[in-house]
Amino acid sequence: MKTTELVFNYLKEQGLVPKFNDRGNIEFKYQMRNFLFFNNDDDEQFFQLTMPSIFEVTDDNRMAVMEAMNEVNDTKKVVKLTVPKSNMVWASAEIMMDSTPELDDLIPRLLGILLGTQEDFYKLMEV
Repeated sequence: MKTTELVFNYLKEQGLVPKFNDRGNIEFKYQMRNFLFFNNDDDEQFFQLTMPSIFEVTDDNRMAVMEAMNEVNDTKKVVKLTVPKSNMVWASAEIMMDSTPELDDLIPRLLGILLGTQEDFYKLMEV
């Protein structure tokens, strides 16, 4: 079974309401926040879980956002904050995994890391 299918089934079993978007990625909510699991079925070992659009970047806050992103990227494990083609900060947890991932261990930990990342970023931005 493909990783995307395993993740979809796991989320459903946990009582979440995952759905596939038009790009084949999985969208779901957890603790009232939006998440995306990116379909990387062409690279089964790459696992990418993302919190999209966590903060808006404007001309007025751009430098502060970049400094906060750099601080978080430098201090958090497996996390990458980016501003992909939009003026919104995205937080991603990216790892390489083996062929038999333990989703019961992996997904809750990555969700916790992403929630902590958002919190740390907001503190730095004084939100």
